[in-house]
Amino acid sequence: MLLDSIIIVVLLAIAIFLLILELFFLPGLSVAGFLSIVFYGVALYYAFTHMGMVVGMVALTIAILLTILIIWYFMRSRTLDRMSLHTNIDATAPTEVDSTIQVGDVGTTLSRLNPMGRVLIGNTTAEARALDFIEENTPVVVTKIERTTIFVEPKQQA
Repeated sequence: MLLDSIIIVVLLAIAIFLLILELFFLPGLSVAGFLSIVFYGVALYYAFTHMGMVVGMVALTIAILLTILIIWYFMRSRTLDRMSLHTNIDATAPTEVDSTIQVGDVGTTLSRLNPMGRVLIGNTTAEARALDFIEENTPVVVTKIERTTIFVEPKQQA
């Protein structure tokens, strides 16, 4: 009887450990999630078949309550908070190209276009795209304008 109880407790502990591992550390459905279900099933099957209906129901109730309690505790603990990402996203969506920029305008690269970078066209600083890499401080000419993208290429020296 004592050995049966130890077996059930160990199987349930492994099942709960694998469930925590699956929920908080492993992305997607993995082997740990499948094995957690198997260990829960084996522990409860063992409890019902070797110790009777009453002990099986007690084991099922304890397994459910203990699982809920451990998940709740783990979510409230600072361990999960320390593992969480605390980065604010400050990126913005691309805006439409300034209407003062036209095809054929000449400007200068403010950063390396690799293939995207910053250019100065007239008095306007904008994000531009090039087909090839263009170094910083290179004269460029606007070849095409889409709603949110300016395409440039190096200006040909005459």
